[in-house]
Amino acid sequence: MASRPDRVLIWSSQLSANDFPPVCAMTGRPAETWRKFRFWTPPPWAYALLVLVLLELPGLIVAAIVTAAVSEKATGFLPLTRSSRRLVGLAFWVPIGFIIASVALWTLVIAAALAGVDSSDPAAGGAAGALIGVGVILLMFGLIGRLVMTPLLSPRARVTVAPGYHDKLVEIRNVHPAFVAAVVAIHQQRAAVYAQPNLPQVPGSN
Repeated sequence: MASRPDRVLIWSSQLSANDFPPVCAMTGRPAETWRKFRFWTPPPWAYALLVLVLLELPGLIVAAIVTAAVSEKATGFLPLTRSSRRLVGLAFWVPIGFIIASVALWTLVIAAALAGVDSSDPAAGGAAGALIGVGVILLMFGLIGRLVMTPLLSPRARVTVAPGYHDKLVEIRNVHPAFVAAVVAIHQQRAAVYAQPNLPQVPGSN
């Protein structure tokens, strides 16, 4: 099974065992550290839950919980350079920070209303409206960052169940060709040493 230059197919057990050559997955340079990744792939029907996001914040929470529950998951560490690890961290936490900030602003408005702040006061009403508006903008930035920017700047993966096997297949994407070549080379070496009839082939060994 051939791999494209920007992606490579592995078993989830290889990912969980951190069984990779010391090549940075993002830059192709010698790896300096490792970072934990949690990959998950929801079934196609789960994307219909995104309609709930357009309705209200509780819908977003419900959609996130259900999608996480039904997704195929794989967890493990990938080799990176220190600069790549920082980039991945920023790509993950900055959008999350925007989302948290939006919720905090809305919570502040709700708390003020519960505390009995006079909503008829033009100053109070204007401040509440401004906070809600800023919260909406922050939420939009957070969702765009999480759904668009994070996948562009970080390794991502598609997790599937391999028919007839207990292990899962993980197609790691958005990785450097040098990392792909190093992983495929290991697969081919192991296939040559351990290849026997009726044994499952290592992804990428053909």
